[in-house]
Amino acid sequence: MQNVPLAVDLDGTLIRTDMMWESLARLLRRNPLALFQIFYWWSRGRARLKQELVARVKIDPATLPYHEPFLAWLRSEKKAGRQLILATASDIKMAEPIAAHVGVFDEVMGSDGKINLRSENKLRALTEKFGERGFDYAGNSTADYAVWRGSHAAVVVNASPAVLAEAGRCTQLGPVFCEGFSHIAVAKRVCLELFWRSGYLIAMLAGLLLASAFPNLNCAGFAWVVPALMLAAVAGQSGGDSFRTGYVAGLTFWLVSLGWLLLIPVAGYPILGWLALSGYTALFSGVWVWFMNWTEAQGAVKDSWSARNVRALSGAAAWVTLEMLRGWLFTGFPWGLLGVSQFKIVPLIQIAAFTGVYGVSFLVAWFSIALFYAGRMILKNPTRRFVWQAEMALPLIAVLGTFIAGFIGQNGEPAAQSSVRVALVQPSVPIITIWNPTPANDARRFQELLDQSRRALTNQPAVIVWPESGVPDGDDDIYRGIVQFAVSNHVWIIFNAEDSEVTTTATNFFNAALLLSPKGEMRQIYHKRQLVIFGEYVPLIRWFPFIQWFTPITGGWTPGTRPVQFEMERPKLTDDPGGKVITVVSAEDKNRPAPRSRFKAAPLICFEDAFPGLGRSSTDDDTDFLVNLTNDGWFGPGAEQWQHAALAVFRAVENGRPLARCANNGITCLIDRHGRVTDLLTDRTGDVHGQGTLTVDVPLPDEPASTFYHRHGDWFGWSCVALTGLALLRRTAGQRRVV
Repeated sequence: MQNVPLAVDLDGTLIRTDMMWESLARLLRRNPLALFQIFYWWSRGRARLKQELVARVKIDPATLPYHEPFLAWLRSEKKAGRQLILATASDIKMAEPIAAHVGVFDEVMGSDGKINLRSENKLRALTEKFGERGFDYAGNSTADYAVWRGSHAAVVVNASPAVLAEAGRCTQLGPVFCEGFSHIAVAKRVCLELFWRSGYLIAMLAGLLLASAFPNLNCAGFAWVVPALMLAAVAGQSGGDSFRTGYVAGLTFWLVSLGWLLLIPVAGYPILGWLALSGYTALFSGVWVWFMNWTEAQGAVKDSWSARNVRALSGAAAWVTLEMLRGWLFTGFPWGLLGVSQFKIVPLIQIAAFTGVYGVSFLVAWFSIALFYAGRMILKNPTRRFVWQAEMALPLIAVLGTFIAGFIGQNGEPAAQSSVRVALVQPSVPIITIWNPTPANDARRFQELLDQSRRALTNQPAVIVWPESGVPDGDDDIYRGIVQFAVSNHVWIIFNAEDSEVTTTATNFFNAALLLSPKGEMRQIYHKRQLVIFGEYVPLIRWFPFIQWFTPITGGWTPGTRPVQFEMERPKLTDDPGGKVITVVSAEDKNRPAPRSRFKAAPLICFEDAFPGLGRSSTDDDTDFLVNLTNDGWFGPGAEQWQHAALAVFRAVENGRPLARCANNGITCLIDRHGRVTDLLTDRTGDVHGQGTLTVDVPLPDEPASTFYHRHGDWFGWSCVALTGLALLRRTAGQRRVV
């Protein structure tokens, strides 16, 4: 056999790994977004994929796991004068450095970007070079069967018993080197490279835990360890690597958390939106981890207790800074804020009345960063039993103090002596029905809405609220029906409809909330100010018309310019021309103070209640409560509805006002001024997504309380932005002086 040339496979044979998968792992470790490029290259064929990989990934041959017994045998064969050829499906430019490192091969044959030198292609090339059965072949996998069938003899290396048996049926067997074979060796090595050495595994775990802290799982405690896990994932990494690891954590979180986008009943666009939005928002996690890694490297020479506490505080401020920026850039997306995960921890979130939701985010991030330092100190000083206490002391005191103050504050106020009864109607209209209106369906929808509202009248509400998209796009008959219902039943109606405004240059269309009086008068109209990007308008479409190809919407709303207060007075018996309203007054009611006759509501539409600043600007000093009209039916029954409602909790706490939410398919509820969901619409099974009506009594204090946040706004958030900016400037200037 020594006179017959020996062709040797590379992947799995000479080395106990696969160069394509090694390269993929290293490329993805360096740039997770390369996944999209990889799919494209792979669609053009494996040869093209391997050519692109070799152009981007350089692997040191000395670091590869060689099959040492087989390599020793090759060296002996070479000394005996045998011709050895490295014949591999890997790209030839990837194989040549390995052949040079090993130093036993006379020639290298490999894929060239056009032909993938595998199976039949490899047999054809070897047969053309050495003739039929003019060579022996060393291989290890099912892809080598075709080559063995045309070879003189089979050298089986690192193969399963099944492959060894089949090789014997293909041709005569030569030497066998199958000791230590493992089915998962390549997968294990690739996973170690891609997930463990990169820190991606811990980062992905952090992302999954953070997603679990939000609805629907609501494991709020997980949020307190996530920043610590993100820092642990990048221990020892460089700046660029730390950004990528943080990006993977963020991408995992957003892909899971925003999974409800895939429930939109439109083909193609939801997937594009899900990937694009997740990819964008993950950038902020990457920047935060990079910032922490950079400040850690800058402060490595000062690893004192005080220096670590300063870094923990600056890290929490940086987290808030990035949340502020995410809520502002490109019209803003303040979804999934760290503090919102704590929306059920009512005593803790009372700090939002002073700092906004960003104060809760700060506390959680600060605690978690300190937890990371505590863990690191334990590893450095395993014999010091209580070394962690010094690291955790300050954030523990801050969290405990916040919790105690919040507990006292939420229970230390007298109950309001007056209230107004409001009926919130949830029609649960499928989004497909809304998108595809017909006269018959619109008439049926409107009649069902009126029927639900009539049933709510048994509780004698002063105000009836219909959700966004609750009323079909109206004609005169529908509008007359609304007016007739308000007048005949002597109630105020807050509802959503399209409004338009004709100017000299254009006709503007608005997503509007309207207030109709018991006399049938249109009292106030509010135009939605914060539009949903790619949902209610397409940005930059005037300059880049092709953008409309990436969204299913064909037109766009115009944003409103100012907040509006819905001013109402309690309906009086004398205002009822038919004398149909009968009020029975009990002896107990006679002793109560007279209820306030006038009250104000601040309207918000859809995800406007996600924006702290917008909620504040909508609330006047004498506003009694906020009301949100929303249609979350776009996303079916799922996590989105509760994620949205969790955001609304903080608008109530920040402004010290109750918030009534009226939704198309959930969550319809009343949130009190402390962020407690006091009333929630559910059916008999506890489902929040079905059709129904919720009647609530909204408290009307003699003088609505004004919170510190309502008076001063996002002072805390912008202070964190300023402090983070100063820290960056200070450390950058220090770097320049050192250089």
